[in-house]
Amino acid sequence: MASIPSPSTGAAAERSGKPPSLFAEDADPRFVFRSLLARTPYAVLRAIAQLRNHESEATRASTLAAELTDQVDDPLTQALLRKGLTDGDRLALGLFGLTEARSWPLAGLRHALAALAVDADAVLIGLFRRGLLTVEAPVEFEGVDPTTLLVSSAAGEVEAWAHPALIQGGRLRLPIDPPLATAGPVAQVRESDGLEPILRLAALWQRTGAGPLRRTQQGVLYKRDRERIEDDGVLTATIDDAIVELPALATLWMGLARRVGLIHVDRTDESLHAAPAEFWTENAVHLPQMIASAWLGLRSWAEWAEPTPEAPSPGLPLIYLRPAVLLWLATVEPEAWIALDDLAARLDAQAPGWERVAFEDEAAANARRARAAKRGQTFTKEAQATRVLERILLGGAYALGLVKVAEEQESRRRVVQLTPLGRYVMAVGPPPPPRPTFDHFLFVQPNLEIIAYRQGLTPPIIGRLSRFAWWSKIGAAVELRLTQESIALGLEWGFSAAQILEVLAKHSQRALPGSVKDAVDRWADRREQVTFYPSATLIEFIARADRDQALATWTAEGVARRPFVAVGDRFLLVEDAQDIPTGRISTSASRDYRLPPERCVTAEADGVTLTLDPARSDLLVEAELARFADEEPMATSPTRGTAARRRFTISTASLERGVDAGMTLGVLSDWFRRRTGEGPPAAVRLMMRPSALAADAKPWPARKLLVLTAPSAEVLDGVLQHPETRPLLGDRLGPVSVVVPEASLDRLRAALKRFGVEFDQSS
Repeated sequence: MASIPSPSTGAAAERSGKPPSLFAEDADPRFVFRSLLARTPYAVLRAIAQLRNHESEATRASTLAAELTDQVDDPLTQALLRKGLTDGDRLALGLFGLTEARSWPLAGLRHALAALAVDADAVLIGLFRRGLLTVEAPVEFEGVDPTTLLVSSAAGEVEAWAHPALIQGGRLRLPIDPPLATAGPVAQVRESDGLEPILRLAALWQRTGAGPLRRTQQGVLYKRDRERIEDDGVLTATIDDAIVELPALATLWMGLARRVGLIHVDRTDESLHAAPAEFWTENAVHLPQMIASAWLGLRSWAEWAEPTPEAPSPGLPLIYLRPAVLLWLATVEPEAWIALDDLAARLDAQAPGWERVAFEDEAAANARRARAAKRGQTFTKEAQATRVLERILLGGAYALGLVKVAEEQESRRRVVQLTPLGRYVMAVGPPPPPRPTFDHFLFVQPNLEIIAYRQGLTPPIIGRLSRFAWWSKIGAAVELRLTQESIALGLEWGFSAAQILEVLAKHSQRALPGSVKDAVDRWADRREQVTFYPSATLIEFIARADRDQALATWTAEGVARRPFVAVGDRFLLVEDAQDIPTGRISTSASRDYRLPPERCVTAEADGVTLTLDPARSDLLVEAELARFADEEPMATSPTRGTAARRRFTISTASLERGVDAGMTLGVLSDWFRRRTGEGPPAAVRLMMRPSALAADAKPWPARKLLVLTAPSAEVLDGVLQHPETRPLLGDRLGPVSVVVPEASLDRLRAALKRFGVEFDQSS
């Protein structure tokens, strides 16, 4: 499965052929246009000003570029410029507005214009010379006349930027002489409901809302977050109603979500976050059109997922054919049908080579065809043209609800027609009529699963359901699931438990099961018991009395715009750090929790008593100690201004509590090394021995021993060395003591008697 890059960054730029830009994705287009125009040679800018009858005393390119950019924003000048535009000029500029793209690759723009039967070079040169189009080129081409880049081998690395005031120009007119041939009567008409991308994007929005997607510095998702999306069965499942299977679905949904704003970049860490829930309220009605426009200009996904002999550079030209092909369909009457082979023939006549799948010269194309021929993977020109149109029209355009598909009755040829949504997106028809609504289309089951029939779904309803019900299956029938996490998300996104139940009851086919209401209320009550602070400061006091005194004093002085909150025994939570009376407290003990934990615990001589130094401790150490130790009550209050050393005791009961919570001897040893600088004391290791805590542990052996005490160490050395007495003795216990096995006592007595030594056993 293909990985998911982020549009316009890193791997996505490499995949789509777009070079890395010096400008941020959200940079003001006018600022970008003015900055790029300023890189144009001063002589060229002077020629632009003369052509526009703009008198200027500017002596610097940057100043003149700013004047020329602002001039286009003047209504009178803009009207004159629009009046002088040809149909080809309007097509070139209109492609920016149609695809809602800030820029177009120069090679892609030429390819699309050629497919629209426009003299691309003549049109682009005219726009460049009037300063209505400028380019973002590699550094080595900075200061070069933009018109020279049209025929340069570096055209594939050049981005064309149009002035933002001119990209919305209404209906785009194609040269349609002769008119495009239409098909005869048709049968077996198929049309998708257009809900598939909305449902998939809603599921992706939920997944991102549950946890943001982190990106590397290159703009590519980290492996774990990428797998979250690529392994999600809802996002990657094939589309049931698809005519041509779409590749790399996860990449497609991610790219569309980024372009419509359902997922956005957090500039603090470059991670991807879900848009606020208000997005659905504000945009749900227009979401089908927004997604269609996003797909027309989407460059992070291609109709061919991976390079093949037929698509060696991931189908790049196909990306720029999408608006051109749909614009050709918009040239006929709303009820007319166009056969794919007729459309291919028209494109062949207007733009030979339109079906190519790579931007390459003729020599490279011939070499590629030769390699493909050796593998037996060649396609005729006609077959290749049909495959390209099928990928665009029967793949993405059909799934997004932009075209209908049928068969011509007489010839059985595949024919297509723009839907009302497609004609609206192409600016040749009114807004499409709203979908029929059915109030009761949900089947809410007692096990908290929900079946939704697609006939009742609309974008606004999909948005409401997405706020609290987890999409678990998208097919002919759609399945959702209520979980504690989904209800928590719904509450976070602004719904109450009553509103959730109201939405379910309104659209359910029958009364809601009692288990559903109980679960929603229970999870909502549990969620309401938790207060979420996006950011806060915790202030630690030596004792609870000090905290309570500070709370009363600070509250009485009225220094806080929000109330202080008592947390635990010794902490105050302050939501706004500016409310803290810093003159009254010491901040010398502030902690940086990104650093390793500090050694702030001392093990006493008994091995089971731990002393905590508050001056060096942090907020985490108390929670760590509470897992396996009990705090001793403080005998006396500390002197004001001094830090009390708190004591904790480790016992068998406290260790058993830790073992039940999953603590092992290895975990405990690691904690002691981090917090005390040494391993656990012997007394603690004794209590943590598995045999000491196990219910079936065998008792330690105990027995009586006879100990022989010699008058001196020298005498005992002789007894232990002599061959007659050494086998009769046990372990030596000290300098003058040795163990005597009871069975050897009599023989030892007799042996020592021969040496003139006797011992008294009575004591």
